Amino acid sequence: MSIAVGDIHGCFETLQRLIDKLPPGEELVFLGDYIDRGPHSSRVAQYLQLLGKQRPCRFLMGNHERMMLDAIEDRQIVPHWLMNGGTTTLISYGTSQRDWAGAKDRRVFLGKHLAFYAGLSLYWEDEQTIYVHAGIDVGIHDMRAQSPETLLWIRDKFFNNAHLWSGKQIVFGHTPTRTLGLSGKQIFQKERFFGIDTGCVYGGYLTAWDSETHRLWQERSAFPPPL
Repeated sequence: MSIAVGDIHGCFETLQRLIDKLPPGEELVFLGDYIDRGPHSSRVAQYLQLLGKQRPCRFLMGNHERMMLDAIEDRQIVPHWLMNGGTTTLISYGTSQRDWAGAKDRRVFLGKHLAFYAGLSLYWEDEQTIYVHAGIDVGIHDMRAQSPETLLWIRDKFFNNAHLWSGKQIVFGHTPTRTLGLSGKQIFQKERFFGIDTGCVYGGYLTAWDSETHRLWQERSAFPPPL
């Protein structure tokens, strides 16, 4: 089985410390949202690329990676991405919001990381677990028929309908567990759904979850919550 890792959002030091705690050799499945809001998005991407050469890893896309890629291609998306933390990502890559928005080719700032972001998967599943950023449409059991928008953005219509799902267990990020009435280090668990975004970028924890044993590893954020 694999170990899932929740939303990182540029929290590089916290990610390093968490990975150092995990058993070597086990496959890691990262659930997306590597960038935005936190201070070190570029360092996170660089670290993950190197990590993927050292041990088995799978990298899923989050809605923040999708927003960034869409903003690169469509100027109308630019304000939406910047408003949701994109400015800190640009700064981490050594460019300013103004210079990037006015550039003829808005892909250039990513350099060699562009291929990493463009190659992210929308989901992964093994014998007993579905790994996804946000969730699924519980009325669709064939993952190939799920819409990308659902996999990257869904919230209430997913976890409020856990009782309707009879398939594999699902681990997801995207929705900070504190917004679901939980506190501190608590993950979300309802039926066969497990939410492991424990709000690292908001001063919470970065969480890893073993899909077979349900063991947790957590590391307290080094990034202070916003005022």
